[in-house]
Amino acid sequence: MQFAVTYLIDQMAPSETFIRRELDQLRRRDWPIYTRLLKGGQNPLHYALFSCPEGFRMQFAKAALARILEEIFRCPIVALRIIKRLPQTAYLIKKMVDTDTRLIHSQFSGITADLAAIAAKTLGINWTCSVHAYDIYCTPASITRRRLRTASGISACSQSVADATAAVGVPLERIHLIHHGLPLNDFHINTIQLDEFIFTACRLTEKKGIDTLLQAYSLLKDRGIEIPCIIAGTGPDFTKLKRMSVKLNLNDRVFFKGWQSQEETRSHIKNSILTVLPSRRTKNGDRDGIANILVEALALGAPVITTTAGAAPEVIQSEQNGILIEPDDHLALADAIERVIKSKPLRNKLIKEGRKTAESIFDGAENIHQLEKLFKSAAITLS
Repeated sequence: MQFAVTYLIDQMAPSETFIRRELDQLRRRDWPIYTRLLKGGQNPLHYALFSCPEGFRMQFAKAALARILEEIFRCPIVALRIIKRLPQTAYLIKKMVDTDTRLIHSQFSGITADLAAIAAKTLGINWTCSVHAYDIYCTPASITRRRLRTASGISACSQSVADATAAVGVPLERIHLIHHGLPLNDFHINTIQLDEFIFTACRLTEKKGIDTLLQAYSLLKDRGIEIPCIIAGTGPDFTKLKRMSVKLNLNDRVFFKGWQSQEETRSHIKNSILTVLPSRRTKNGDRDGIANILVEALALGAPVITTTAGAAPEVIQSEQNGILIEPDDHLALADAIERVIKSKPLRNKLIKEGRKTAESIFDGAENIHQLEKLFKSAAITLS
């Protein structure tokens, strides 16, 4: 039986299509889902400390104080962030009471997890959390352990993230591997590429390794390979990467398209000959989970080249359903691109096996059942 669930999200980033799809699938299955944002969007949670219903104010004060005291001497910056957001937490509690919420779900184990835990304790309900990559890999283990201590269930989008969550001390029985799914009926495989270009889409940050792709293209240019490349996305490295492209004299074959809608991205993947994501592991430990662009490419029939830096090796078997290379190796990337574009039999094999992978691992209709089970189990079992 479905019940009201409140999703707490810091902000809805354009690249986080997996959250939108998850919400859409739950609503299609008649779940009363209420999305609350800390910032951005059309109606973020108000800063209204005294909006907390009178009957819950004492519980709210106790829950907030207990969480703050856990951090005030261990990590003062976390404690200060919680204090700053307490007025929004009070308003969140009001909205949850108004909607008769029975479970609160935090996206990412950051400040949203802190506030979800306080709100759940105040109302005497349970809370769950989805963990992804940055929030686990780039946060000290002790902070993550304290944040997730009272969570009734954790949804991890890759086995690597699940293992990292267990490593900080979260009990294994609370951690559930649930991959981000796709509505596969909307992702029809395309066996005829209308154009010959290589495509990638991502937030343009260091961990995505787009500089490695540009270096590889410089080598391909020297080899006389003229196939163009479309790079979709924005981010802090946008200007730097465009300058690098100019310096390498790639303006006639590498095209930065900026942010693209889901429909535009899907069209680019379907019409491309190859999808590339040369991600890396950064110095602070950040890395990809199973990147959404790779999942979409597998489903749509675009051969995939990516690296071993993140969780892609969990689902990509090199030479079977994609090509894996080591990160930061532009020579290996250039060689792999050249080999795939010149071998139609290899492309056809990768397309066929890639679609099988999408159907077996990333079927949204199946994966949403797993999330439903997590919610139902968490709602009836107090921590």
